Amino acid sequence: MSVKHIRWFFISLLGLVAFLAILSPAPVTLGASSTWANGNYRFTGGTHPAALVLAALFTILYFTLMVAAPPELGEALPGVVRRFFAFWLDFIIAMMVIGPTFGIFATIAEWRRTGVFVWMFERETPAPTDTLLTTGGASLVFVLLLFYFVIPLVRRRPSPGSCIAGYQVMPDEGQTLTLRRAILRTIVGFFAMSIWPFTPFIARQRKKGKVWFDRPFSTHAVILR
Repeated sequence: MSVKHIRWFFISLLGLVAFLAILSPAPVTLGASSTWANGNYRFTGGTHPAALVLAALFTILYFTLMVAAPPELGEALPGVVRRFFAFWLDFIIAMMVIGPTFGIFATIAEWRRTGVFVWMFERETPAPTDTLLTTGGASLVFVLLLFYFVIPLVRRRPSPGSCIAGYQVMPDEGQTLTLRRAILRTIVGFFAMSIWPFTPFIARQRKKGKVWFDRPFSTHAVILR
């Protein structure tokens, strides 16, 4: 299966997610969170069976993309708006995998504590596992989100978001992007996208397909044919 074919599967799944969101506008708990407000404690956690199915489908497509034949590459990508669009597509896809998967751990922990299984729950009393689920879970989410972006760089494949947007980030000719450099580039990229639209336009090289955080890591963006 080619990268172009996989692109349409991702688009179809995202369309299904949007359709389901319209049919069921009520908020769905995915993951776990705790809050203190005015002396009141509130813990919410869990997942949804449909979200787990979608997470599994997105995961299968993600790894299919990572082992697909390398795409045919075109000229350098001069623009930055497409990169911004792809980043947020990737963030949404990643969280649709990570959120429901992490939520099942909260569901199982609550099941073990109470003996009653529910997909989503909310309570106003603390439990011994709350700190582990929230702080440990947040760290795990960050690591998984980081490697969601790192693996395509190391594998020389487009991320799902950039695949949909029709481009790919590549190391410059004669350069190799190691795991360490890919991790550092991803962290810097998070920072750049978080203060959009200012930083992507700094020291941009349109003809080479580079924005400022490409230059120290010897990478550039190319259009997929």
